[in-house]
Amino acid sequence: MSLAFSGHEVDLRRQELRRDGSRVHVEPQVFDLLLHLVRNRDRVVSKDELLDVVWNGRIVSEAALSSRINAARKAVGDDGDRQALIKTIHKRGFRFIADVTELPEAQAQARAPEASAATPAEAPLAERSSRPSVVVLPFANLSTEPDTDYFSYGLTEDVIRLLARHRWMDVLSRHTAVAFRGKEVDAREIGAAFGVRYLVHGSVAKRGDRVRLAADLVSAETGNQLWSETYDLALADVLDVQRAMAEQIAAAIEPELARLEREAAVRRPPVNLGAWDCYQRGLFHLWGFTSPGMAEAEAMFRRAIELDPGFARAHGALAYVLLQETVVGEHESREALLDEALRLSRSAVALDAQDCMNLCVLGRVHAFRHDYEEAIALLEQAVVLNPSFAQAHFALGCTMVWSGRSRDGIAHLGRAIELSPRDPHLSSFHAARALAHIQLRDFAEAVECARRATRVPNAKLWPHMMLVAALGLMGRIEEARRALPALLEKAPAYTLADARSDFFFCADEALVELCLEGLRRAGLKAPSPAGVEVQPGG
Repeated sequence: MSLAFSGHEVDLRRQELRRDGSRVHVEPQVFDLLLHLVRNRDRVVSKDELLDVVWNGRIVSEAALSSRINAARKAVGDDGDRQALIKTIHKRGFRFIADVTELPEAQAQARAPEASAATPAEAPLAERSSRPSVVVLPFANLSTEPDTDYFSYGLTEDVIRLLARHRWMDVLSRHTAVAFRGKEVDAREIGAAFGVRYLVHGSVAKRGDRVRLAADLVSAETGNQLWSETYDLALADVLDVQRAMAEQIAAAIEPELARLEREAAVRRPPVNLGAWDCYQRGLFHLWGFTSPGMAEAEAMFRRAIELDPGFARAHGALAYVLLQETVVGEHESREALLDEALRLSRSAVALDAQDCMNLCVLGRVHAFRHDYEEAIALLEQAVVLNPSFAQAHFALGCTMVWSGRSRDGIAHLGRAIELSPRDPHLSSFHAARALAHIQLRDFAEAVECARRATRVPNAKLWPHMMLVAALGLMGRIEEARRALPALLEKAPAYTLADARSDFFFCADEALVELCLEGLRRAGLKAPSPAGVEVQPGG
């Protein structure tokens, strides 16, 4: 469904604003504010209510609220003098005063810029694959206490808002599915009704000072349950719990959806692949972090860009592959790879500056080039755009460690682990924390983090290097020497010279020398050929 007014539409399915059929880029907070005003156009919305909705109750300045109101007015062609659409009600708040028409889904789809005249049955084979779509059903309130609907309502809204910030998927609004609230309906029926591939549903049960949450991801095509999780926690501050759980649920669901889409793309016949299928196949090959896999991923992403030059995520993904190739490839090619990665990641952000992944990749490229100030600014922006995006927390944490801010970095690395405990980068999450603790001279904790990293099935050389270095620095030389063969099994000819070269991303020379000293004590020796497959920071 879309909400139309004065030549504009707020598309609830795509979570976007359009003017005369063309997208209008607005910041997520501005979009949330505008949507809330439009939905509640029958009344005055107070400033406190907007703070709760847009900033989750956090204290912000009057200037911050005013800037978002001004941005919302500008986005819909209004201003503070005319107040033709958004009116300030003195000492009370704001009200959306334009006439609003609710457009049914079919009509909204027809007016969308990417809508095609062909029906799905008539579309060419290469065009049938489209972005995945998901509907979040209202979370059921199983609480025995009265007046607790607000919690399940707020949790549903927050999960939708956070999932919608992953711009590679379409997320329907809560209002779209409200008709199914409290009803036992087959997932396939709901999928057919809304034309979505996936459903998210769950329940909230509050008992005294504790709350139990359950969330499920279900295939709308087969009705099969794809993922399920429960959370049982103390209810110290209801808004903090609601916000944290929404972030946790969204962070768990997004990589599951991404994995399902990658695997589905690989199963499709390798003929007449569209840009989306090429992109997903590229991701499938990328996450193995092998040299052959990265070569295949690079080819798939280049093909996706060839098919759709405006596909922002394909530009960002190709930049990410090249970034990884600076780690696993020949050292002599690093500068050229970083230059191309910078160009591609800038293109990705230019095409879609509201995609947290694009900002994350651009931030990582700057970090690898030792431009830490710019990297941190971009990565902090990515975290603000999507606080449930584990990759942004990971990249920000790594950059802070590399630039000498390990205590700040550890907090973000820990958050990445909490948000995505089954992430393809999990080994690198722990290894980066080990490096941070080495910088802080907390070698015992570095050993523990490194051990966790080496236990992850897809662990590459880097976690083993952190473990050997930390044990060597602790003076546990026999243990370090026993750990060294596992490192050399990943790279038989590895030496101190290779290790020094593989720290190219880190400008903290004291930290590099400290790690090399730990490796030296463990018995790592003299130079050998380069070209080792290692994954610093993933």
